[in-house]
Amino acid sequence: MAGILAASLIVILSMSKHFRPWKIDQVQLFPPSVEEFVPDNHLSRFIVALVRESLDLKEIAASYASNLGQPPFDPWMMTSLLLHAYASGLYSSRRIAKACIERADFLMIVALDAPDFRTISEFRKRHLQALASLFLQVLKLAEAAGLVKLGHVALDGTKIKANASKHKAMSYERMKKREAELQAEVDRWLAAAEAADAEEDKAFGKDRRGDEMPAWIVDKEKRLAKIREAKAALEAEAQAAAEAEAKARQEAEAKTEGRKKGGKKPEPPFGEPEAKTQRNFTDPDSRILLTKATMHRPPWMEQPKSLSPMS
Repeated sequence: MAGILAASLIVILSMSKHFRPWKIDQVQLFPPSVEEFVPDNHLSRFIVALVRESLDLKEIAASYASNLGQPPFDPWMMTSLLLHAYASGLYSSRRIAKACIERADFLMIVALDAPDFRTISEFRKRHLQALASLFLQVLKLAEAAGLVKLGHVALDGTKIKANASKHKAMSYERMKKREAELQAEVDRWLAAAEAADAEEDKAFGKDRRGDEMPAWIVDKEKRLAKIREAKAALEAEAQAAAEAEAKARQEAEAKTEGRKKGGKKPEPPFGEPEAKTQRNFTDPDSRILLTKATMHRPPWMEQPKSLSPMS
């Protein structure tokens, strides 16, 4: 009966309230370009443009001379992916790979063709020195263009003027100092990425992401069966807990009642009250009315029963 009432209440509430349609099962038409996944002024778009239009990746591209086996991922895409991830504060290859299937900005960069975490990690290790130089170049370009931030990296935001400066020597010293600061930031990125991958490899193994779901998750019938089993187990656990609580409460109440029935009679605060009436008997010889005070007189107070004149 309670279930019917609950279902009726849900129907009434749903009829009285209009919600925005949840089109989770509706087939969607993707935009004609993956770049439309993110706004025009998004960081990921700027990084892709910088990499494609300004960076020379011939050194990285030339290292893939063989045409055997599975074609490698495009080095411009991989460089954009790592640069965007590090500028966004993501260093773990596993977290980057996960973002490539969950976040629109990463989906845009990989164009819906996400590399796995091991591929990302190996690309960084293989081209470590080249990437360090390229990342530094990107930070310098962004700073020279007038940006004050690139992701979570704070930049100077000072544009470099094309004409000669009267303080050329001082400007050169400042630029070298700033380049060293940016190089330290890039080194920190790469060190954090190496440390994150090493820690997760140790925790999960080299071939596991660490967030894998069991196989039954994707099978609707098995998934429903598992959920039903789990729900039944939770209900049985709740029932057992309720019964145990009720039993404990009954035992506590019975113990309290037992103490009330078998306890000693409480004594009055000042002892037994004195009798208010005298006893109704007299000493037959002395004819003296005995009271509580005289009933227990010591022997020396007793008088002889009769006195002879001759004694």
